Amino acid sequence: MSVNLSERKTITAAEIKAAALRFGASVCGIGDIAGFEGEHPQRDPKQILPKAKCIIGLGIAVPSAFYDAMSEGRQSYNYSTVGVKHIDEELAEILLFKLAAIIENNGWDACTQRMISNLKIKGDKSTNPEVIDTYELIHAVPVAEGKPVPDVIIDFGRAVKVCGLGEVGKSGRILSPKYGPYIRWAFIITDCPLECDPEFEGGLCDNCGKCITACPGNAISDEGLDTWQCSVYYKGAHRSNPFMKDDFLKDNPNREAILNGEYRFNAESARAIYPELKFLPKINYGYSPCLCGKACDVACRKHLKESGRI
Repeated sequence: MSVNLSERKTITAAEIKAAALRFGASVCGIGDIAGFEGEHPQRDPKQILPKAKCIIGLGIAVPSAFYDAMSEGRQSYNYSTVGVKHIDEELAEILLFKLAAIIENNGWDACTQRMISNLKIKGDKSTNPEVIDTYELIHAVPVAEGKPVPDVIIDFGRAVKVCGLGEVGKSGRILSPKYGPYIRWAFIITDCPLECDPEFEGGLCDNCGKCITACPGNAISDEGLDTWQCSVYYKGAHRSNPFMKDDFLKDNPNREAILNGEYRFNAESARAIYPELKFLPKINYGYSPCLCGKACDVACRKHLKESGRI
């Protein structure tokens, strides 16, 4: 829609941030779209909104008690239902639309971006352990010459850094200076020329390796997170799973290695074992119960607090 420039009203960064916190965000930062210079076209915010000037980053903290309950074996479902699904699909959407309304009602464009849990851009062979499975958009083709392959899905880790809100840690989790890994993210791409925050300079993850040793499935290494390995143990393949039946994988020759987190999974073998991982009912819309207790996040946050980084 064409907007008369004379009808556009000035909005300040302070007004946006105050509204974001009022609408439920735990943190808010604003990044210069120039921070995505050189980004892959399928990750580039300007492919979504070509006239974009800024990206607004919004973080919603996950209550630490959810992680305590998981790690101590008292409750597994609350994290997945409220800490993941409810935040991503309800709280974040309300926050995004309320904030976008302020921007649009003042004559600017606002394109909301939340986590797309089960989709991967063409060429991305990783997965998301939080859902039953993911779909790579392998059949997508550009709608015209010079256009990116749809769907364009921004890199949340890079967006958080550009907005001055945090960085990606060794485990692949995005870390916040206030909440560590206990936080979910959403964004708004806009052509409104807001005052931007400086990019985050790093310093949260010190490569301590606590996440590596904490992961029951040995899914994290110095090279980063193996998402397919993670997905199997997130869904409960380790012997520490309190819901595991005695006959789980009883005819599988690799049973002991799998239960001990020693077996290495790839996309094919992970998908082959998914049908066996039926310890708890799946959550609506394809979310899986978290049965590894997010041990990597718990260990990471503990270290960040003890070392004074958060």
